[in-house]
Amino acid sequence: METLAIEPRGSVHVLWLNRPEKRNAINRLMMDELEQALAALATDEGCRVILLAGKGPAFSAGFDIDRGPGGFAPAPDPVSDAIDLEQRMDRFMAIWNHPKPIVAAVHGHCIAAATLLGMFADITLVARDAVIGYAAIPLGGGYMDPVWVHLVGPKRAKQLFLVPGGTISGATAADWGWANYAVDPDKLFDEALDVATRMSRMPADVLRLRKQAINRMVELSGFREGVRIGAQTDALLHQSPSIKRLRGAIGEFGLKEAIRRFRAGELDG
Repeated sequence: METLAIEPRGSVHVLWLNRPEKRNAINRLMMDELEQALAALATDEGCRVILLAGKGPAFSAGFDIDRGPGGFAPAPDPVSDAIDLEQRMDRFMAIWNHPKPIVAAVHGHCIAAATLLGMFADITLVARDAVIGYAAIPLGGGYMDPVWVHLVGPKRAKQLFLVPGGTISGATAADWGWANYAVDPDKLFDEALDVATRMSRMPADVLRLRKQAINRMVELSGFREGVRIGAQTDALLHQSPSIKRLRGAIGEFGLKEAIRRFRAGELDG
């Protein structure tokens, strides 16, 4: 694999996001490889628990918005865009649906769509100084918001997503319920590995059915249907004149300069 790496640690297999030079930005190849890796680990009898972590300084910067063939520029029309977004969400949901427990260790930046990786994991540990939240400039909207509502409630979700570039620290994410708990950055991986290792001592069939039972209780509240709402909202906003202008600014000025101008009120969003 080019964008992921699997590292067996006994009955725990570490699934690394492995594009450190791009802050593990999620491109189409990573989505393909994530689907393949999760499918392979589902049938690997030597793997009882998966630990999801990121190489380099960040867990993940979210979707790679490169306009090239590997990036995630919006599809040309809202219908095909919505279908594409729903298919991506189904791949993220493979973490939720996976027969084996998945522990996430989140450090550095975890932005926009990357937050879905932490939210769909069964247990999420986060570095206290991690930066978690939404992109600095709005390029769509609503894709991951419904999942956040489920974990942190509507007031906190609005606090994050109605303020441009809204972020919270790892410590706050744990207080809000986005993560199970926060730890010192230098202890994050070891703590997450310890949790996964202790979990792996449970019989595989017990792990599978207990995870499934808890997930079913969550789904009775409409969770599974709710996560798909964001794809439709996102596809609609991708076609809005304001979002098209902001995307055009990125193409004209580059991402960093477009963010600076947006924050300074120089762009008509």
